[in-house]
Amino acid sequence: MEAHIAQFIRISKRVTKAAGFLELDMPREALECLSILGPLGPFEAEVEILRGEAYRRQQRFQEAARSFRTAAKMFASPADQEAYMALSVCLRQTGDPAKALTLFARSFGADRQVPE
Repeated sequence: MEAHIAQFIRISKRVTKAAGFLELDMPREALECLSILGPLGPFEAEVEILRGEAYRRQQRFQEAARSFRTAAKMFASPADQEAYMALSVCLRQTGDPAKALTLFARSFGADRQVPE
């Protein structure tokens, strides 16, 4: 049990550090921070949001979309709104405006189905 607590504390500190790097507009450093976490447990969705945001800031929209999609599927509504909105933006940037519009509506709860 203590090993799990130590792992959760380590992950929590890294998530906070990665979020700080993003606040300073340092996405590369944020990704480095998130790259060596191991099993994420209950932090997985939050890590995917941060990872997606770091990729988005580097204009790596396809990678960002994968992370945001993973996070959106993990969060329960309405906590998934941020992930769907960010996924919508990434899909628009990758040239898929139809899915982007669908997910934009989904971010507001208009459609509960997620296009693949």
